[in-house]
Amino acid sequence: MPNDPAGLFAPAASVCELSLVIPAFNEAGVLGDAVAAIARSAAEVTADYEILVVDDGSSDATWPTVTAAHEADARVCGLRLSRNFGKDAALSAGIKHSRGRAVVVLDADLQHPPALIPELYRAWRRGAEIVNGIKRDRTKEPFIRRALSRMFHLAASRLTGLDFNNSSDFKLLDRRVVNAWLALPERRSFFRGMVAWLGFRAEDIYFDVAPRAGGGGSKYGVWRLARMAWSAASSYSVAPLHIIHFLSATFLSVGVVLGARAFYQKLTGQAIGGFTTVIILELLMGGFILLSLGIIAEYLAAIYEETKCRPRYIVAESLPAGYRGTIAPETHS
Repeated sequence: MPNDPAGLFAPAASVCELSLVIPAFNEAGVLGDAVAAIARSAAEVTADYEILVVDDGSSDATWPTVTAAHEADARVCGLRLSRNFGKDAALSAGIKHSRGRAVVVLDADLQHPPALIPELYRAWRRGAEIVNGIKRDRTKEPFIRRALSRMFHLAASRLTGLDFNNSSDFKLLDRRVVNAWLALPERRSFFRGMVAWLGFRAEDIYFDVAPRAGGGGSKYGVWRLARMAWSAASSYSVAPLHIIHFLSATFLSVGVVLGARAFYQKLTGQAIGGFTTVIILELLMGGFILLSLGIIAEYLAAIYEETKCRPRYIVAESLPAGYRGTIAPETHS
């Protein structure tokens, strides 16, 4: 531990049996019910548990709700991030500060059913080091939402070689998996991809997606799903760069064929004006070059973000104060 003359570092908390990590962004309307439901399900398997809610820079009463829950039950802990860093950053904060031998990650909107926590726990006790919650029935979700999610999972799976079919962030991780996950140094985190990449013994538990508690639509729109798919691809695959090579070879082959045809027509006196052909080829080649540069720029941007070595998140406040030996504001990754 570094020199700490001001006594800002609290001693590390003891290990518990089960941690339940809940990232929350503007979930004040449902968070109280979610914490109560999760606590009931956790109590079915052990009394030695903690519930860790990570407030990802909410603008509503999410943090006061966490404070009230902590005052009612000391096993409910909280981290408030200094701003909205995104769900994966909030998950990183929660996982890093969890104390459990097993860590369950689930959403605050009750679409990840707390009633399955005992089943996840029993699978872990049987020897599974990762227990994946797999979505079985999404018919209650809007058609467009289901289609976008299917496209996201398909694109992410094809580009990375990892299986994201109907995957979710609803998982149980053994402490060995948590430690391995924390050892990964990258700042651009994609929780599902990182867990899938780690390996370890895994077991799947299937669940039906319930409607969002409190109503309302998903917070993942078209643009956000597209960004998640690209983040997965660029973080775990160089396939887009290989696609550029393939397209380049295709365009080169087409160019050679058209060039040979034009040369033959020139030699035989059959050459005619080809203004339209030239314009089309230039538009195609220009578009391809710009697309290639865009893909390369995205990889350069990812490298740039990593080399800055900024933390994934900053903790502004914690409940209880000094939770897990952190310092506020925290600048750990």
